[in-house]
Amino acid sequence: MTALRENLNLSQQEFADKIGITQGALSQLEAGKSTLSLSTITKISQVFNVDCNWLILGIEGYDESNFQSYQKALETSFIPLVNEEAHAGYIEQCSDEGYIKTLDVYKIPGFENGNYRLFEVEGDSMMPTIRPRETLITEQVKNIKQLENGSVCVVVTKDGIVAKRLFSHNTDPISYLFKSDNPEYKTYSIQGSDILEIWRVKAKISSITDQDSQIQSQRFQSIENEIRQLKEHISRLLPPQS
Repeated sequence: MTALRENLNLSQQEFADKIGITQGALSQLEAGKSTLSLSTITKISQVFNVDCNWLILGIEGYDESNFQSYQKALETSFIPLVNEEAHAGYIEQCSDEGYIKTLDVYKIPGFENGNYRLFEVEGDSMMPTIRPRETLITEQVKNIKQLENGSVCVVVTKDGIVAKRLFSHNTDPISYLFKSDNPEYKTYSIQGSDILEIWRVKAKISSITDQDSQIQSQRFQSIENEIRQLKEHISRLLPPQS
């Protein structure tokens, strides 16, 4: 079991958390001071996709491909985040796997299998669909021609990273129209050769309270205060009851 944990580059605490036991219990198992229970053997087999025979009998049941498959699944289940501060560096090094591995990564339920990226939004050009500082969960688009017109995407170009709606250009097949949802921003075109990556927006994460709801709540509170003050004023005008 120690060989399995070390092969996966997991600490005792990380390994123990994955199989539902304490770090102390795992330490006892690895030191040979206690024996594996059937439930623990089953859990390890299910979580790490290893043969139960190997756990019981030893190295004869070891299958290197199992570990490689698990490590690959582990890597793809975490999504790199490109925050605002990383935009400039990402444009220059988006094709460098070494650079991508330096980015913070997060696990998002429902997005474990696929080529995903998290992008933090700058500006308000996609309001109200996307608000500033929201984080977009995106999936890479390998062929831009497969995109439907109007798809919301994060596009990495030589000049920046933008979230826009993409449309085919009717008169110029090698360029594309980038449209904002905010009417204050003009639609513009970009040559396909200037596009480095395209990521289709699948979902978004927001920690921002809905400003419209806040304004509405403030209005209701103001109306309630006015009604209360009006009732008090009327009660003072009415003659006292005998």
